[in-house]
Amino acid sequence: MICTTRHLIQPVLLSAALLLGGCSILPEAEPQTRYDLPAAPMAALKQNKDHSLYVATPNANRLINSNRVIVQPDGSEMQVYKGTQWADNAPVILRDRLVQALHDAQLFQAVSTDAAVKTKWALESYLRHFQVQYRQQQPVVVVQLEAQLVDRAQSIIQRSQRFVIEQPATSTDIPAVIQAFGMAGDQLSQQLLQWLAQ
Repeated sequence: MICTTRHLIQPVLLSAALLLGGCSILPEAEPQTRYDLPAAPMAALKQNKDHSLYVATPNANRLINSNRVIVQPDGSEMQVYKGTQWADNAPVILRDRLVQALHDAQLFQAVSTDAAVKTKWALESYLRHFQVQYRQQQPVVVVQLEAQLVDRAQSIIQRSQRFVIEQPATSTDIPAVIQAFGMAGDQLSQQLLQWLAQ
């Protein structure tokens, strides 16, 4: 009986395919729950500025400029909540929250996130903190934004302000932490509106 190499290879390949079909060398993807930043509507302001405003996405370091929900359990150690993500990178969802507040307040004639659109003013910022810090074993959301109001025509920083918000969460559960982020975003929006209205 003559056996060719072809006849030997076929059963080996078939066996390998059956073995590989039953297992995978790749780890299973961890299921992710995605969250948007909760937001409460802002009241319309009485004064209205006859100018348009460009809202730039805040700059941030690489850890904050991601869709991970960051927690600082102790000292300077930084971790992330497993299985939990923001719907977009943190600076983007915060920018969108601020734009929503500006639309609600009707403070400016127009508000845009498109840098190509010509506007009188630009709101530029740096997001220094957007994380949970544990204090006495209790989670506290900390948001720190360094904001600048820029005259775009003259490229002059008209005003600058640091905003620091600290909002305790009602529990260590993820939904409570996300809700605390939303409340911190509401506080920041309110303070920013008051600052811009001056």
